Amino acid sequence: MSRRTLLRGSVSTFGLAAGGVLFSAGTARALDIYNPFSAYQITGSWQEHLDRGSLGGIDYGMGVGTALPAAGAGVVINIPYNGTGGHTVTITHSDGYRTQYMHLSEFLLPDGTSVGKGDIVGRSGGAAGAPGSGSSTGPHVHWHLITPGGTRVNPLNYLGGGGGLPKTSTEQDGVPGPVMWQ
Repeated sequence: MSRRTLLRGSVSTFGLAAGGVLFSAGTARALDIYNPFSAYQITGSWQEHLDRGSLGGIDYGMGVGTALPAAGAGVVINIPYNGTGGHTVTITHSDGYRTQYMHLSEFLLPDGTSVGKGDIVGRSGGAAGAPGSGSSTGPHVHWHLITPGGTRVNPLNYLGGGGGLPKTSTEQDGVPGPVMWQ
């Protein structure tokens, strides 16, 4: 099975979303997150990432140093120099889901810090060639949601629209495993 075929079938495999509830394997699960970037322009959609062979994600254009609010309450894990994602903050939420922010210019909190919805967890980056930018070519934040099983999914599915795919990248997602920068 090709990767593209796998991606196209992922919505039925990994769940559908409607009205703020993620449906998976016949079980409804409400996620207590919001889109902290809804005021910013999407400069790279989930589908555009998939079409380029990426594992998905949403890019929001914003200036370097913009404060990045937590999408929901949880615990922060910082991943410096996370492969193509550059400096990355992962927030593990109480239900096991994780939101992830990539291409940061600055970490603001130490690992293990508990945060509330809306607390600032880092600063955006992404300027080409800047430390922590990874393979970014311009200022933005890259955002996605990871299920408890490790599947990277479009957070807008929960908020209304998108797709998902299994995590197959070497980028860390805030759980124990190999870290590319070490």
